[in-house]
Amino acid sequence: MRVFLRRLARLSLLGLHIVLGLLMGLCARFSAHPERWSQRWFRGLLRLLKVRLEIIGQPADSGALFAGNHVSWLDIAVLVCAHPVRFVSKAEVARWPVIGWLARAGGTLFIERGAHGTQQLNEELTALLETGRPVVIFPEGTTTRGPGVRNFHSRLFAGAIHSGRPIQPFALRYREHCVPYVDDQSLIDNLWALLAEPAIHAELQFGPPLPVELTRKATARVTQDWVETALGRPAVWHSGLPLAQEQELRA
Repeated sequence: MRVFLRRLARLSLLGLHIVLGLLMGLCARFSAHPERWSQRWFRGLLRLLKVRLEIIGQPADSGALFAGNHVSWLDIAVLVCAHPVRFVSKAEVARWPVIGWLARAGGTLFIERGAHGTQQLNEELTALLETGRPVVIFPEGTTTRGPGVRNFHSRLFAGAIHSGRPIQPFALRYREHCVPYVDDQSLIDNLWALLAEPAIHAELQFGPPLPVELTRKATARVTQDWVETALGRPAVWHSGLPLAQEQELRA
């Protein structure tokens, strides 16, 4: 019963937060920095879901291409709250109800299938990086459960190479097993599982800016090596609560 009531209360708050997001999306469309409006909304979402975020390292001050592993749709909220960034996402996301609207309002770049779509996206990506805007890519191209990663695709690293901007790797992991958004699970089913959790522990580790290599494949390889090494280290969880109280919450 306690879990059901928790879900019901958070679901009601989530509905109000989505309405607020639609209004903030309108503001973002007329803003020079739409990613900052996204940051405000996603910070509210993390508070609603009781996400306890542990950040290790510092994101680059100037525009960089951030690249790392992909676990869940929740990764977007975690990264935006750590730093006001824009994302590269699959074109299908633009057609999702509400989330697609918020993504477009926040300045997300969408990749269409095929070589032409990649070329156009890289041109847009290069232009953003040249103006000092930070952009996030998920080179695996899909979500995984971890702790390992899939092969990093090299095509989206061209923007960093052409702009001369550094690449900053990141590693993401969560303590709760229900967080990964994988296989045939629907977004609704994943969200329903998250709403039941008393708290969600997320760890986001930023690595040092990496030099851009001569080729896209070499650049992708160096970035993937760092992420794999970071995920192989023990996680750092700081719930902010005494152990006994943490265990009581999760009972």
